[in-house]
Amino acid sequence: MPLTRDSLKDYFIQGIKKPDDLQVGVEWEKIGVYRDTLKAIRYSGPRGVEAIFKALIRRNGWEPLTHGPHIIALKKRGASITLEPGGQIELSGQKSRTLDKNASELYGHLEEIKKISDPMGIAWLGIGLQPVSVEKNIQWVPKKRYDIMKDALKNKGSMTYSMMKETASIQVSLDFTSESDAIEKLRLGFALSPVLTAIFANSPISKGRLNGFYSKRAYIWRHTAPERTGIIADVFKPHFNFDRYVDFALSVPMLFLVRDHQWIPVRNTRFLDFLKKGFGPWKPEPVDWRLHLTTLFTEVRLKQYVEIRSMDCQKNLFGMSAAALLKGIFYDELSRKKAWRLFESLSLKERLKLANEVPAHGLRTRFRKKTIWEPACELFRLAEEGLDRLSMTGIAGPGEKRYLKPLKRVLVDQKTTPAEILIECFKRADTAKEIQKRVIACAAI
Repeated sequence: MPLTRDSLKDYFIQGIKKPDDLQVGVEWEKIGVYRDTLKAIRYSGPRGVEAIFKALIRRNGWEPLTHGPHIIALKKRGASITLEPGGQIELSGQKSRTLDKNASELYGHLEEIKKISDPMGIAWLGIGLQPVSVEKNIQWVPKKRYDIMKDALKNKGSMTYSMMKETASIQVSLDFTSESDAIEKLRLGFALSPVLTAIFANSPISKGRLNGFYSKRAYIWRHTAPERTGIIADVFKPHFNFDRYVDFALSVPMLFLVRDHQWIPVRNTRFLDFLKKGFGPWKPEPVDWRLHLTTLFTEVRLKQYVEIRSMDCQKNLFGMSAAALLKGIFYDELSRKKAWRLFESLSLKERLKLANEVPAHGLRTRFRKKTIWEPACELFRLAEEGLDRLSMTGIAGPGEKRYLKPLKRVLVDQKTTPAEILIECFKRADTAKEIQKRVIACAAI
């Protein structure tokens, strides 16, 4: 059956879930460094990522996915472990009804990684940016997808390679129950993206020193491939729907196709052009649309779920706070509507200004006549109320509010962020060796 515009929209419609079947997925990227230097770990060699993958296969029953002679991913049951271009390891966990299951899977994964990495002198950091190594000194993961992206995006933004090889984030996936529900959540995700960046800011160190940002990761992303990153301006217009999201995705240039396990570069071709004319001998297929959607790197993106992508990587407790915060707000209708009202009246110019200022100013970013700290605190209150109501319907497990406490204690009670904790830790070090010890003590997962 030929791929049509209607079938592109149908892909999103097929993601609609029943109201009593909402789950949460968490994707967790991590920064790997050698403990004695804080430099990025390599993919290859006896102390590299591939060696860790081989150990996970032997010891823990993970199944390998390969590219040529190289292991580039692992899978087990409904979970997968994948690699970002600079060797950042990402756990894509199973979607779960309760945060306890998300947490159990995450903590089990971290323990597996730690047992293998510690004897190698490797630490995995819950931060948003490589603390010492820069992209030119970080080995590329030998994956054809990244070879094509490296070539296609090299002139698309001044920091594209840094984005690919130096950064790490936490991404939370949320289900929707209708087209209108999906758009409401997509719109709210974009509206909240600056405050989420401020709350979870955690990348103040790079090149072995303080870099002047709370979230340098967010700053880097704002200087990457503008046609496929940032905010979709039209999402705040009343008419926005699945058709308009299809329009946006159709307008973005393609990067590649896959046929018979071979990756084929696609240049200077929007998906709209491909849909009409094909590319060379290849005609569009459903798998092409699904693959293309993974190359849209906006702050929030739509698949068969809504994916929130605005947050720096965190240590495990703060990371679970991210999942709890978003679940409590997005899955409880009353909390979701109240959260939207906090940001509803902003103009597009104000939204872009917030997004540009937050990486450098964090919670101190001006918001109306106050700072963004005030609505950030309100979001925690709304999430707690939402989780309480969700627990009565069975969408949340009992006591899921406890996952909010670690970050609430820091942000609401102490008016600070993970980035500022790391900054204070860094400032107390006098020598390079002491910096290494303190960064690992403060940031290691």
